[in-house]
Amino acid sequence: MKKLFKRLQNAEQGAFVIEYALLVPVFLTLTLGSMEVGRMLMVNAALEGAVTESSRVAITGNIPEGYETVDAYIQDFIKENLNDVGIDAGVEISMKVYDSFSDIGSEEPFTDEDGDLSCNNGEFFTDVNGNGSWDADMGASGAGGEENIMLMSINVQLPYMMHGFIDAFTENPYINLGTSTAVRNEPYGGVAWEPSDTVLQCT
Repeated sequence: MKKLFKRLQNAEQGAFVIEYALLVPVFLTLTLGSMEVGRMLMVNAALEGAVTESSRVAITGNIPEGYETVDAYIQDFIKENLNDVGIDAGVEISMKVYDSFSDIGSEEPFTDEDGDLSCNNGEFFTDVNGNGSWDADMGASGAGGEENIMLMSINVQLPYMMHGFIDAFTENPYINLGTSTAVRNEPYGGVAWEPSDTVLQCT
């Protein structure tokens, strides 16, 4: 038995194969991981650039020929920018308009008669965005008009390049990327959005 252990201790045959088998998975993981991070940074840069440029258009109201609304141009512009980096699906674009910065993320005011912090049981609310129902966010859809506040958000579900390998570690096959910006439109002569003061009942 001692002779066997001594032979195994001094044996060098196959050492290279074992070292190779141990190092290759680590090397591949680092290489593919670096590619994944680089791709994520590239898409994120495209997102930031699309938001910056499209919000500039919203601020000035100066849209190219062929478009009737700022909203339509922004939608197309952002999708074209993301297509340039290989993203053609899983993109959500949201534009909401407010009367002031302090209104962003605020709920439509209501009379909370039962104190449950919910708009229900026939309580009255002000339908600020004019959609006929109470909302936890009073913003109306669209880019708005002159001197309105516009909040633009873009979210992208970026599929992993090595999704087969990632599936073993997570149930989510996507990297969720997002960015947003809030701007005040300039007084460029367009029609401004006005908050509604209509009072309705909660259901």
